[in-house]
Amino acid sequence: MRHKVNDLLATGSSYAMIVRALDVENSDMDVRDRITIDSVRNHCSRHFPVQNAAAATYRAILERRAEENRVDFVNGVATAITPVAVLEAIMVKGFESLVASDTRIDANTAMAAATKLQTILDARCGQADIAEVFIKQERIIQCMREFVPPDKIGAMLARLEGAPINAHEPELPPSRSAGLRVYDLDVADEDDEDDY
Repeated sequence: MRHKVNDLLATGSSYAMIVRALDVENSDMDVRDRITIDSVRNHCSRHFPVQNAAAATYRAILERRAEENRVDFVNGVATAITPVAVLEAIMVKGFESLVASDTRIDANTAMAAATKLQTILDARCGQADIAEVFIKQERIIQCMREFVPPDKIGAMLARLEGAPINAHEPELPPSRSAGLRVYDLDVADEDDEDDY
């Protein structure tokens, strides 16, 4: 039965499909000893990688890609196989073949690989510059927060946005000025006298 479970895991069957495939075997077993989805999951994580190391690599690819594509490989009725998982498995298998000591690569294949690699490297060259700009921008923002006094932040933001700045009135950022009322202290309020 272990071989059947391993074969089904290796071919991308969902855990539920494996349990259904074992209906005949399960019917002959005591209820406590039957194969369940949990026992298949436990076997897959604990024993399958040791018993079938190569197949476990491909099963891990299948499960990861199925999870990324929201394919239910535990309770699902379909297999865990997705197109991206197939491509990744082919790539891994091809790499295993490539690094085998008896593998020979012709000059045309090597040149095509070198050209493709250079294209990828050239395309990524500018991405590092963008990352550096974001890092420097974050440093500038942190410095501004540290060194610009809170009463000057509004004026600084206005200047950055190109708005004119009134030098006589300090501007508060919207979060600090929200809900504040302005009182004219020069006008005497006649109702402000104490009546004791």
